[in-house]
Amino acid sequence: MLTKLALAGVKNRRRDYLVLLAGLTMSAAIFYMFANLATNQAFIKANAVVKSASVVFGFGAVLLALITVVYIMYANSFLLSMRQHDYGLFMMLGAKRKRVGELVFLETLILGTVATAVGIGLGILASKFLVGFLLDQLGLHLSHLTSFYLPAIGFTAVLYIGLFILASLFNLTRLMRTTVQQLLHADQQANQPKVRPVRQFIAGVVGILLVAAGYWAMASIKSLQLTAIPLALVTITIGTYLIFHATVLAVIRGLRRTGWAHRHLNGFLLGQLNFRVHDYTRMLTIVSLLFAMALGAITVGSGYHRQMPMTADSLGSYTVAVHDANAHQRALIKQLHVAHQATYTQKVVGKTTYYNATELQAQPFELAKPIQSTRGRAKFYTQSLKTFKKDGATRIDFMVLNPRKLGDFTTPKILSARAFRQLKGQTYRVTTVRVKHMQDDLKVLAQLDRSEQKRFPAADGGALTVGTYQSYQLMNGIFGGLEFIGYFLGIAFLAMLASCLMFKILSGSPGDLRRYAMLNKVGVRRGLMRGNLAKEIGILFAIPGIMGIVDVLFGLQMFKPLMAAPMSPYLGIGTTFLIFIGLYVIYYLITLGLYLNLVMPSETLQD
Repeated sequence: MLTKLALAGVKNRRRDYLVLLAGLTMSAAIFYMFANLATNQAFIKANAVVKSASVVFGFGAVLLALITVVYIMYANSFLLSMRQHDYGLFMMLGAKRKRVGELVFLETLILGTVATAVGIGLGILASKFLVGFLLDQLGLHLSHLTSFYLPAIGFTAVLYIGLFILASLFNLTRLMRTTVQQLLHADQQANQPKVRPVRQFIAGVVGILLVAAGYWAMASIKSLQLTAIPLALVTITIGTYLIFHATVLAVIRGLRRTGWAHRHLNGFLLGQLNFRVHDYTRMLTIVSLLFAMALGAITVGSGYHRQMPMTADSLGSYTVAVHDANAHQRALIKQLHVAHQATYTQKVVGKTTYYNATELQAQPFELAKPIQSTRGRAKFYTQSLKTFKKDGATRIDFMVLNPRKLGDFTTPKILSARAFRQLKGQTYRVTTVRVKHMQDDLKVLAQLDRSEQKRFPAADGGALTVGTYQSYQLMNGIFGGLEFIGYFLGIAFLAMLASCLMFKILSGSPGDLRRYAMLNKVGVRRGLMRGNLAKEIGILFAIPGIMGIVDVLFGLQMFKPLMAAPMSPYLGIGTTFLIFIGLYVIYYLITLGLYLNLVMPSETLQD
């Protein structure tokens, strides 16, 4: 009989359970995707960049595990808040407390097991398609990256099922210690915080000092090395909590004294915030850190993606060099946004490459200025023929124009037009092309470079890059892993923060359902109630968002040593911020829609 009642309760709340199950499934899928990378030793060892970032994976794994614990706590709170009234009714109707306790334990454990199994399955699919899509978009190839990795499956299953067993025991213990009356009226008990102005002021000052210490640690990563990361994480977490704890109540008290509190439902809004202020403080702290880490990771990833072509542009005199261009290559060159193009005749005799002085005088070979003297910006200059013979001809950019790509060479020589005509040797026509912005021509440059390497492969030992496009490819191989990690961590943290915030807000819906029903009975317009809910949830989204943006602006100092001029962690962050905030607003609208459906169903409230 009790089982039938429980199943009937689940059926009546199937919409709420689907929301809960979807959130837990997404959490398990995200954790598996991360564990798939963090625990794959073959993947880490095979990729030099990822190996150098293994510390990031270590901290990320610990942090994601802690966030998962908090997430399951919120999800469990949501489950218990939905069902505790039903459990009280069961006991009031004569069910034994032990029998109801078993039901609570099994219900929580079954829900967690299903969510974990489905989440791991979705994580495997996401690792295969989403990660693959991300790598394709970034133009990266990371070896030993597999979607199905048994240790990651085991790690995820043990963690999640273990946490759900603990959650089940927690629910069982709480049920055993709670009276029937408390279960029936748990959502109607207010938590009125005590006001201690002096303590709050001290907490606020200490919080600001701790956050400032965390910002200093991130800016001083050169001297502190890896110690800066845990130091900043601990100080900013504690500092943010103290700041929120000190300011939320003070702001609420201040607003209550203003005329704004007496307009519409603003007084009710302040009461709602005051009612759950302590739970909100902890949640806002976690979400602000997740927001900062998600936005920071995506900003760094997009920064590398955007700025590597810019850096490569400043590393040489030309983007690509083509020998004896055929019709296909000439057509590709016409598709490029060319800033400078020159063609020279070469004659190769033995190990030496010869050039016609008349051609070099008519089309001087442009040399790139050292990036140290140009602040990372690409600038070019030419030399007189006399100077070029002594200096420019010995520069690596000119020497690698040898068709053998520096495989077996001597310093090139420049002959007069007459001597050059009389010289007998293998003749080539080399065309150097420099594009305006490499980012705009990457696809065409890739085709042109592949065609050139196929027709004129580098000889043994020809390991140096020819043109800035090949320099870009080399940089992409070195830093592309960091780019991928940035995007991946950003997506994972964004999904986790949205889920944490969503479930913490949704866990308060049973109590709000009755409160808004009372407002409806006293004649409050539906539009006012909707607006009040939009403001309440908007405030809960805005506070961690603002703090997270501040954290990111200071935290990007950590990446200055890795992103030297012309790269900068702050370059182009406006676009990244706007895209991220847009996604955050979409999460807000989804949460608001779900909450409105839970709190203001049409069958409960009438216009």
